[in-house]
Amino acid sequence: MKTFYSFGCALVLAPLAAMAGSRSSASYSVPADVADSGGRRTATAAYSNDGSIGGIGGLSTVGAPARIAKHGYPGQLLDVTNIVISANPASINENSTRQLAARLAYDDATVLPLPAASVAWGVVSGPLSGVNAAGVASSTNVYVDTLATVYGASAGRSNTLGLLVINTGIDDFASYAGDGIDDAWQVQYFGLNNPNAGPGFDPDGDGQTNYFEYVATTIPTNASSKFRLNIDPAPDPWKNLRFSPVAEKRLYTVESRLLVNSGIFGAILGNTNDSAGERTFTDTNALSGTKFYRVRIEFP
Repeated sequence: MKTFYSFGCALVLAPLAAMAGSRSSASYSVPADVADSGGRRTATAAYSNDGSIGGIGGLSTVGAPARIAKHGYPGQLLDVTNIVISANPASINENSTRQLAARLAYDDATVLPLPAASVAWGVVSGPLSGVNAAGVASSTNVYVDTLATVYGASAGRSNTLGLLVINTGIDDFASYAGDGIDDAWQVQYFGLNNPNAGPGFDPDGDGQTNYFEYVATTIPTNASSKFRLNIDPAPDPWKNLRFSPVAEKRLYTVESRLLVNSGIFGAILGNTNDSAGERTFTDTNALSGTKFYRVRIEFP
């Protein structure tokens, strides 16, 4: 008769315990502490203990940008799906700079900020002089708000970002800078860097310079577009002065003097009526003799 013996072996994992015995001397006394954390962090008034068993996985987040660890997995495999380029705000003043930022986006909807120096930056289009290695974009002059496009590339991914270059000065663009006329007006009628756009020129030959036509809101390349002033008959002692065009953001003052070549023009009072871009000014104190009028146009 054979006898069989069976042996069993049981493995029991007990929670780890952190213990500290009491300590004392003539100068101090530390009481005994026992903390059982089961492998997790635990703390007492005297110390803290980080275990290495238990609590694997879980959710961990931070404020900005959020990072998420998948619950129940000691590790995770992620794939990069995109690179996100951003700027705050997504605009830049002319002749200024803007810091760009980049993040890698992963297939689990998490993101990882990238150091700007690890991104290959460049300009796709628009009024930008470049983007340096630190991700700082530099703009040039513009005559109107203009959209520019930059790109960034890293980890085999690339993307673009639109930056609006804002026109902060109306008289600072290229060869039109500092001549007293809005750069956008000159580009509208003359294109870029046209010497005929200068304030003292009269390219349409109507007797009114570009600067006057800019202030009067007429077209400097059309001889039939000019500022007109007419005096209509009216019962004495009235005179009706009709002038056009009358535009918004312009101040019109009717002035007069008694002699054509001498004397001081002074503002006069009267009644006004506007209709279809034309103003009728009635001088209710016109003299029976000669009187000379002019209209002063100011652009605030």
